[in-house]
Amino acid sequence: MKGLIIASLLLVGLISIVRTEDDATGRKVLVLLENMDIKSTHSIFFTSLAERGYTIDYATANDRGVSLRKYGEWLYDNLVVFAPSFEETDGITEQDVIEFIDAGRNVLVAADKNIGSFVSGIASECNVEFDEEESSVIDHLHFDASNYDGNHDLIVAENIVDAPVVLGGKIDAPVLFRGIAQDIDEDSPVLFSVISGYPSTYSSTNNIVGKKVVLVSALQARNNARVVLAGSLDMFSDKFFNSPVKKFGATQEIAKSGNEAFCKQIARWTFQERGILRVKSVAHHKVGESSPPAIYRIKDEIEYTIELEEYKGKKWVPYNANDVQLEFIMLDPYVRLTLKNDNNGKYSVVFKIPDVYGIFTFKVEYNRKGYGYLLAIDRIPIRPFRHNEYERFIPAAFPYYASAFSMMAGLFIFSWFFLYNKQK
Repeated sequence: MKGLIIASLLLVGLISIVRTEDDATGRKVLVLLENMDIKSTHSIFFTSLAERGYTIDYATANDRGVSLRKYGEWLYDNLVVFAPSFEETDGITEQDVIEFIDAGRNVLVAADKNIGSFVSGIASECNVEFDEEESSVIDHLHFDASNYDGNHDLIVAENIVDAPVVLGGKIDAPVLFRGIAQDIDEDSPVLFSVISGYPSTYSSTNNIVGKKVVLVSALQARNNARVVLAGSLDMFSDKFFNSPVKKFGATQEIAKSGNEAFCKQIARWTFQERGILRVKSVAHHKVGESSPPAIYRIKDEIEYTIELEEYKGKKWVPYNANDVQLEFIMLDPYVRLTLKNDNNGKYSVVFKIPDVYGIFTFKVEYNRKGYGYLLAIDRIPIRPFRHNEYERFIPAAFPYYASAFSMMAGLFIFSWFFLYNKQK
């Protein structure tokens, strides 16, 4: 009986290991709501998460009994914040969310014009600034016809990022948006706009205008945590999911908006269901050999190989690209080469070690929009030639050889004349 219990425990442990290998991220989600009514008004979105195997816990933002971690262990892998107006919470604080992101977890945030300090503080830590409270995005040329007599704040958004890894492909229908504008740090290498405004788009406060108006932004942190900040809570609602779209001035009405497709796909990306990269293997050795030596020598020819994989859905597949580069570094890069792809996720290159000895680093750093941050580092020692490994005669030294022999010849001639030339 005791042996059976031990065997059962080992089996459970093995299953856990297999699941860890198959999943790029965990499946536990905490949803912070402004009120529990949002659970029913946004039911299609939450149902889609449950159908994909996520375990969801719901709580209001001021619930004192809710926590992201306990006894130093994180209780959730993903966080959804649909509580735009909260100033402070008695349960989870802004700092808790920042530490959650720093730990490599994922966060999806939706705001609206009644934005509070809780959401704006999280955004600010991600280099995103939401506009002032009670402001809204307005566009007199790109609004839905149903809002003709209104403020033209029901935006028909079609400026969606062209990154299939983020949205799984093209969103065929426009996305309806009603909410607040955001301004992002365009120089940040980890932050990008997912949906942006048009030249005619502006914020009601005139703080942000034109294409600088960002409706939805995304952050891919270097620890592979992902954060999506949407300026509209309504865009995730059942009403917007099922709403028809007729852009002002258009002759035809689109039967259904692209909100459902967009929100489901952006959630997939946020929760790391795709676009995560990993290194399967790294190898390097001298050309003509199969294993690395204990130490390389200057001017050796090296073959470097790295295998990369991408997480798609529920499995890892070979990642193929034509822009993966290798740097061979000692303080500064001495060699920078583009790796050749065999179209099966295997990248390789052959190069000659420079005439410099010391500790060198193989470095493959890959950071592309929508993909997880990838860094592979391997250090090797490089030695100079031994005394018996130099060439007997070096072509570059021929001028020195010539000067030495010419001096010897001159000395011989001078000596001969000095000894045998008789002065009269």
